[in-house]
Amino acid sequence: MASPPLLILGNVNIELVMGDLGHWPDFGTEMTMSSSDFRAGGAAGTTALALSGLSVDHRLIATVGSDNLGTWLQGEFQPGTTSWTTIPTATTVSVNMLHDCGNVVVFNSKGHLQDVTLDTMIDAIPPATSKSSFALVTGAHLMPSVTAGLSQLLMMLSTMGWTTALSHDRPFEGWTEDTRAVFLSWVRATDCILMREHELCAVMEEDDVEEAEKALVKTLADHQVLVVQRGRTRADGFYQGQMVTASIDEFESSDPVGYSDIFNAAFISSYMAGEGLQMALESGLTVASIAVTTSPRIYGVFVD
Repeated sequence: MASPPLLILGNVNIELVMGDLGHWPDFGTEMTMSSSDFRAGGAAGTTALALSGLSVDHRLIATVGSDNLGTWLQGEFQPGTTSWTTIPTATTVSVNMLHDCGNVVVFNSKGHLQDVTLDTMIDAIPPATSKSSFALVTGAHLMPSVTAGLSQLLMMLSTMGWTTALSHDRPFEGWTEDTRAVFLSWVRATDCILMREHELCAVMEEDDVEEAEKALVKTLADHQVLVVQRGRTRADGFYQGQMVTASIDEFESSDPVGYSDIFNAAFISSYMAGEGLQMALESGLTVASIAVTTSPRIYGVFVD
């Protein structure tokens, strides 16, 4: 059976999203939250769910724990789209606390993601079927073994014919001289780099987003693409020294968790289909904004 044109590798876990929190509670107190949602998530999981919602053919390479939550989690994804490996431990749970200022604080249990090995990922990689086949690695910062071997994983994907894409969040130890250097080595090994503006500024040690973009673009080869999400209403794209920008109107969302992952799903599916960098940015913003303002989430774009 031929491989799908889009491969997603990364973290799938339980998400509990609760809000809104006006202030951090005192020790020993109890609060009632106005909203909650218990769902399948994680960066790779959210990306895959968005792709399913968009009817984009893909394969998710992921792991779950051996408990009841792991069994439930597998059932939330389309049969046949996921290569599962069960880790003999509890499934990782992520608790997302929404603040009324729009920010989010995330608590992660260690769970199965701490025990995912690099070989688990590599052994499940199928060969790419065309030059336009993309493989996105996302959420690796929650899997220590995968993070340590990320250069090897990216090289293996390239060797097997995949165009690589990387979305990587802030390391738990922060952006230090060492973590910046390691991240930039991954950038050099990746075809498409997907970043949020605050991570870009931290990595490039720049306060100004545009200066940070210029600094990173100078290091890119002609074949590489850089995409920078600037908040939730603008995205910049860079390819062969040229910059394009897309923007949408401001919007309000009571649950923005996963916005970047949904953006990535819509962007990559559009870009690999040959729709061009500008249209792919617009697709990412539009699909993500619709998804985080609907409940249950809607991923398709409907025109009256």
